[in-house]
Amino acid sequence: MNIPKNKTYLLVVMITLLGGLIPLALYRLTYGQVNMVTPPEAKKLLLMENSKTVLVDIRSKQKYDSAHIYGSQHWHAEEIFSLESKDYVPEQFHNKTLLLMCNVDISSNDAAKHLKKIGFEKVMSVRGGLQEWIGSIDRLETKELFTVFQAASGQLNTFPIRVSPLYEQLLAVTSGFGVKLIYTILSLIIVIILWRSKAPDLTALRWAMIFFFLGENSCAINYFAFTDKSYFFEYLHSYGMLLSFGFATYAILQGMDGRILMLSAPDKKCAALGLCKKCIKYENVPCGLKRTFFMIIPASILLALMPLCADWHDTSYNTMILGTFYNYTHRIVYQQFEILYCPIITIIILIVSLLVLYFKKDNPLPMAKIFFAAGIGPLGFGMFRSILAGMYSQNMVWFNFWEEVTELLFIVGVCFILWVFRQSLFKNACIAR
Repeated sequence: MNIPKNKTYLLVVMITLLGGLIPLALYRLTYGQVNMVTPPEAKKLLLMENSKTVLVDIRSKQKYDSAHIYGSQHWHAEEIFSLESKDYVPEQFHNKTLLLMCNVDISSNDAAKHLKKIGFEKVMSVRGGLQEWIGSIDRLETKELFTVFQAASGQLNTFPIRVSPLYEQLLAVTSGFGVKLIYTILSLIIVIILWRSKAPDLTALRWAMIFFFLGENSCAINYFAFTDKSYFFEYLHSYGMLLSFGFATYAILQGMDGRILMLSAPDKKCAALGLCKKCIKYENVPCGLKRTFFMIIPASILLALMPLCADWHDTSYNTMILGTFYNYTHRIVYQQFEILYCPIITIIILIVSLLVLYFKKDNPLPMAKIFFAAGIGPLGFGMFRSILAGMYSQNMVWFNFWEEVTELLFIVGVCFILWVFRQSLFKNACIAR
């Protein structure tokens, strides 16, 4: 059964939306049962007069002795998980509100859930753990309670500080305020140019640019309104990029089919006929392009396993950018989306694409293309971010700079293709179904 051309991109939306909503559901299941506080909220509770709130570091004793937040107390996670009743909670924590903290808030969430399960209700998890706490101070020279590290010896140390050279500071400002502005405006211009286009590939490209524009503006809102601390707007940023990758892939597949290969045009000769010698359009023979996808899809599934094997980085450090305090970090919750959820989503959707290709006997390529493009979206985004994180985990200026430059190259490349091939692209192309 052929898919009507005006519904193909809607199917891509539905499939990729499903893939994007899975992380939201998992996030809700992970954090929904625990009250969370941000580091600034935690410090307000801790510094209140006559406060009965305690900051509890649940990392190992070795890590705690090495460096812990000044004023925090230690209670190892293993001891918490071994408790079977709230009656066994250490005496120093009785009648107190506990703020549990680990490196990145994963263990602290689990520990808080366990304490609630055994009846200890006055417990919360500190969002982002030490990774986010490091960036919660207002000034680099702050020396207040809960804003410095303390070792077992009693020595106090400031949070990690990296002095960024002037050229790096200029790169950070240029990429964040200049490069981003340029490619955001260009993506909007492309949307306007393609607004009335009916060709399937240009329609998909228009959606790719729409989601790109929305994603990058979510990133801007996160910076200006929430100083990069909103999980929701960063998720919208990442999700916009994921959708843009998927729709761009679908646009390429549609363009290659409808304008070059002519595979889906019943009245035109397939451009691959010279390679295949015999064509499924005229004879009862296997389609060479279909068999090619039987190699491409499993290979893509194999590539999706790469991020799942990557190390997670809990890097967080403070610096000054042209006199302004700034914290650089790639939060674990974002890495969960990029190197855990995205590969899993990719594998699931690409397996569906492979099954459609194998079991659907009547013209399987249109539906398989849709699932394939929807799977490449999270794969491309996850690989892109995990590669940058692996290369620049210790210097996030370059992480951000190359992310912005790469996105600029993507938009400029789209503009270049549309300009060079404008005479043929904006004519009616073969409808690839």
